[in-house]
Amino acid sequence: MNNLKKYSVCCDIGGSHISCLLIDIETGILIDKSLVSIKVDNTESSEILLKSWAEAITNCKKNLPNNSEFIGVSMAIPGPFDYENGIGLYDNSNQKFVHLNNINIKEELAERLNLTPSKIKFLNDATAFALGSFWYGSGKEYSKMVAITLGTGFGSSFIDNGKTIEEGPTVPKEGCLWHVPYKDGIADDYFSTRWFVNSFNLISDEKVTGVRRVAELANEGDKKAIDLFNQFGENLADCLGQYLEAFKAEVVVMGGNIAEAFSLFKPTLYTSLKEKGLNIEFKASILKENAAMLGAVTTFNNTKNEK
Repeated sequence: MNNLKKYSVCCDIGGSHISCLLIDIETGILIDKSLVSIKVDNTESSEILLKSWAEAITNCKKNLPNNSEFIGVSMAIPGPFDYENGIGLYDNSNQKFVHLNNINIKEELAERLNLTPSKIKFLNDATAFALGSFWYGSGKEYSKMVAITLGTGFGSSFIDNGKTIEEGPTVPKEGCLWHVPYKDGIADDYFSTRWFVNSFNLISDEKVTGVRRVAELANEGDKKAIDLFNQFGENLADCLGQYLEAFKAEVVVMGGNIAEAFSLFKPTLYTSLKEKGLNIEFKASILKENAAMLGAVTTFNNTKNEK
């Protein structure tokens, strides 16, 4: 009987980096010293992106413990993507990874890593964040969880007892929220970094490039910044309310850079939700940047990969 601990190299692919960790596929215990992060911009050529990803994975794998078994590589990566076959479908709809459009990343990486393609698996990054949070993070004490990522874009996933719900009467189309109509556009227009930056720059003499500076100003008492966070909290409750109620969500777990400023929009968020008759707890992710990688490891664990 094989009693060796089984590990996967789990990767989080972002717009400007790749991060990798070795994680025990059965327990979710990660090897801290195995963390490898490489900065590589998504606008680079396919050759540079694939070379950088292969390098990060190879260097991470070097930390595999003695007397253990390497199971494969699991990658949390943004869409649009053919996750089963490992093919990029980046048609420039989200202005990311355009040089990976129609590239079979599974086969390309398998060749570079000297692995059989079946040992490389893919998972949507928002889904990975959600599953990591459900099994190992802020959502592990709940049955019905909604995960949202508030950053470059508005990611989301609906989890019911470890299963990703993507269709049915309790969830929006495709089981995500970024595309749902909201005000003069869609939700992604209002719950992303660009909304904060554009909105603040319209009303302030100081021009900012990210949410962190707006949060700093709000904490310093800047009324315009404070008002903007209050508006964000009201908008979030207004947009999410009907979907949280339909899903009967018990908790919402948040990730992304905007979630780090939760205290600034929490009061108006909760007040607006209570006005709708909703009393649902929102929690910032305790796993931080490890959430997506811990979610990715579930692709190799049949008891947790319910999708």
